[in-house]
Amino acid sequence: MKQNDFKMKRSHLWFCFFYVSILFLILTQSCKPKQTIIYPTSPVEEKANVELFSDIISKQLDYNTFYSRINLSISTGTRSISSKGTMKVINNDAVQISLQPLFGMEMFRIYFDQNEIVLIDRMNKSYVKETYEHLKEKYPIGFDFDMLLSLFTNKMFVAGNTSIQPTDYRHFGYVDNVNSYYLKASDKLSGIEYAFTVNSDDKIMFTHLMGNNGKYSLNWEYNNFTSIGNTMFPTVMNIVGGSTVKQMDMEIRFSEIVLNEPTALNVKIPEGYVQISVNDIIKIIRNI
Repeated sequence: MKQNDFKMKRSHLWFCFFYVSILFLILTQSCKPKQTIIYPTSPVEEKANVELFSDIISKQLDYNTFYSRINLSISTGTRSISSKGTMKVINNDAVQISLQPLFGMEMFRIYFDQNEIVLIDRMNKSYVKETYEHLKEKYPIGFDFDMLLSLFTNKMFVAGNTSIQPTDYRHFGYVDNVNSYYLKASDKLSGIEYAFTVNSDDKIMFTHLMGNNGKYSLNWEYNNFTSIGNTMFPTVMNIVGGSTVKQMDMEIRFSEIVLNEPTALNVKIPEGYVQISVNDIIKIIRNI
């Protein structure tokens, strides 16, 4: 295989795998913490629903902006790819992920805000730009910006709501056992079921999503909690998504996290780049 063909196929893999991971769905003072892992040491307590929700919300990361270096790995069982990069977040506004698989040069940029998702492929000079509403017309994705932001920042969400309040416990069924609390709800519009597994420190350990009567699922696991800002934050996230036939694993490792520093996000499409569609992405995946 020619080197240029290999680079192009590798580029397509990066572009496709990260986009598919989104489809299955589809952080005061600066802080550079030492990565001291914190583990819960006590069993869960019996709590009323509203008390549990209040405790979970109070333990969530409070921030205006979030910056972190990341190491991202993706595997489909037969192929594995890894890359360094950065993630920037402006709370309740936008998220930008830059992937730099070669020599620290950005090859791909993923951006999503309240209205749309944009992916820029610098190697092939192409991009995808889709609104959530347009995606929902074609695919049963059942997600929006607030859900995506919550997944990346270890927060609870209520489908269709821009924020969560203690009284939102009414949307959930609630079970506790020795090691965790389990809260489950469903999105009436998309039919997607979602649930949270919460430990005795009131931190979310798993977010589970399931659609189309179990044919599609996403499990977002949070590990290696360390002290960040006002709370504990997971520095490793393991994501498993797919269908009953195909599965993809992704791991995100965070380091050098900085909170509440001035942050600028840029989603400008370079001149000469060609817009491609979700269907184009699906065709590329099939060809690969």
